[in-house]
Amino acid sequence: MTTASYERWVWIELIGFDNTRSDFGVADYLETIGVIPDGISLLLFTPDFVHAHKGMEKEQDLPIEMCSYAARPYGKLHDRQQWTNYQLRGLVKELQSKGIDMYCSFFNLFLFQNEGQEKASEWCASHPELYEMRKSGEAFPVINPLKRFKDGTYYEDRFISDLMTVMRDYNFDGYHGADGYTSPRLSLAEADYSDDMVEQFVKLSGVELPGNLLAVCDNNPLEMEKRGDWIWKNKRVEWIRFYANRWGQLWQKIMPAIHNEGKKAVLNSVWTRDPFEALYRYGVDYQLLAASGVDGFVIESVAASLSAGAGETEYGEPGSEFMAMILLIKAYVPNMKLICLNAIQDTNEQWDGINHVPTIVERDIYAFSNLYLQNREGIQRCASGFVACLGDGISRDSWDKILKRWDLGFDGVPERIIGASYVWSDEALNQALKEYPTTRNWSSHKLLTELIERGAPLHTAINVNDLSQTSGAIFVNSIHLLPDEELDSVLSYRNGPSVLIGSMTQRIAQALASFGLSIDYEPNQLFGVARDNNGAIIKAFVMEATEHPVIGEQDDLAAVNDVKSWLEPLYFSDISEDFLDECVQSLNAYAGTPKALSNEQYIRTTVLEVSPGRWRILMRNLHINYKSAHLDLGRSISKITVMTEFPGIPIFPKGSEFSLYVPGRGMVIVEVDFSVN
Repeated sequence: MTTASYERWVWIELIGFDNTRSDFGVADYLETIGVIPDGISLLLFTPDFVHAHKGMEKEQDLPIEMCSYAARPYGKLHDRQQWTNYQLRGLVKELQSKGIDMYCSFFNLFLFQNEGQEKASEWCASHPELYEMRKSGEAFPVINPLKRFKDGTYYEDRFISDLMTVMRDYNFDGYHGADGYTSPRLSLAEADYSDDMVEQFVKLSGVELPGNLLAVCDNNPLEMEKRGDWIWKNKRVEWIRFYANRWGQLWQKIMPAIHNEGKKAVLNSVWTRDPFEALYRYGVDYQLLAASGVDGFVIESVAASLSAGAGETEYGEPGSEFMAMILLIKAYVPNMKLICLNAIQDTNEQWDGINHVPTIVERDIYAFSNLYLQNREGIQRCASGFVACLGDGISRDSWDKILKRWDLGFDGVPERIIGASYVWSDEALNQALKEYPTTRNWSSHKLLTELIERGAPLHTAINVNDLSQTSGAIFVNSIHLLPDEELDSVLSYRNGPSVLIGSMTQRIAQALASFGLSIDYEPNQLFGVARDNNGAIIKAFVMEATEHPVIGEQDDLAAVNDVKSWLEPLYFSDISEDFLDECVQSLNAYAGTPKALSNEQYIRTTVLEVSPGRWRILMRNLHINYKSAHLDLGRSISKITVMTEFPGIPIFPKGSEFSLYVPGRGMVIVEVDFSVN
């Protein structure tokens, strides 16, 4: 058994263990993994796990939906077993005896299949007043933890009491807040517009409904939709902030109870969403969750399963999107521990990354573990480890591959990232929330995603407040959203070259002029400026005005349909390819990154200076087929060491260049030593 400099977690169902064995199969399971995980989260599926708990006075069978994910009847090693409460307690104790922190987890789901028949967990099925409610009046059968019971008492109070009882009775070390307990499943454009949530909204926000809208209309779909449409159209930001405050209040009530018991909690992030979309689409503010004292976020970085089309999703290729998401979450909550969810397999959801798309799993591991935050203390990784999702029935050979890749991904700490730092501003996020509905301007995440995908060397984030204590090239988006003090710090930056973009307002024009900067522009035109270390303009560029596309039968941007799942992108106004290319070219020119001599449309690099005269280069291939990475590093190379298993041959440099193949949608890592002149 080995230790590591990062955290290794496993999310697993009871079906991954064996209650016919005296140790519940723990010894064999840990021998198969080959290491002692830092944490194991047991997925018990349904809220009935806490609410239907009958105590520990006598041994009782657990409902079948807790014995495996949604009561799936068998796994790779054996059939679903009937577990009892005593056996579960014994399993927790046995794993803890090996030095593992044990967490319980469950979704807000409660419907499942048993022998082809739809069933429901009993406690949840008896409380329809807690279900999420679409503005159409249709109930969505999942628990909304922000709602109230029929008697007006808050579900969250019952939840905390029941959760504490269960955690004490089974002696769990912590609680893993999973999907539905950290955000709603439906977007705020669609739900929850029940009488309960609207009443809470009116009370907490101070918003008054107009006289033609009913306060009580749960059984009147037409009136519900009318009320919901009015709120989303006229009080959108207030509605979003109300939900953000409620989710924050929920966890700021849960966490003291957990910590008072000497226990911990980690929370799933919001449906793979960055800070802006988590807030705009689902009403969750990561900073408010962090303020609760939660011990870490489990980031839903499940790119491999989406890349492979799990659930027949046509999501596209989210590698760059999730890199941007991780960077921005860390920038927004810099002190929060982030554990990345590694999409290995999920038998119930019918996808298997480690066997069907292993190159993508490998790519995700290396890419997500090599994103960095730059602050006054230096450079630190955004991620602190990985959670294997899900962990049952994985072979020893597969575990060996997973762990070797985790080890390499977290190997060492670079002295410098060759590239530019993306500058984050909390205040710009707040302003973007107000601006977006009527402009559909690109969010920080949308722009960062597109630039990374096009080859911009943006693998580090930095808070705008830390600019004066850091150095290197920087990229600043939407400078028109920055308050005056932050704008001044950006324009005053002299510790490296900078690329700035934003909409040209009168305030921005005046600010640029005060620094002796002047470019030709039209009002509200998107512009970019590349500056050297002394602040002088090297290049200025603007996006030529184009006619805004009509959305359906109208062009009212505020009325664009936002009723979408997280699998569908938000609507954003156009930014021209020429403008994006100018940004990428400027960043690559001033950051000193390698130049791709072939397949430049497919090969993407992350470059880490691990020590003077030595670079570690991560090469990512966007294409589904093998593509050669032919790079010119601009300096004479003395030696190349291949760090990954592929390619299995030595690579020899030619002057400042080298070439090798990268697997389709995969990644290869090398270390390069430069010649000493």
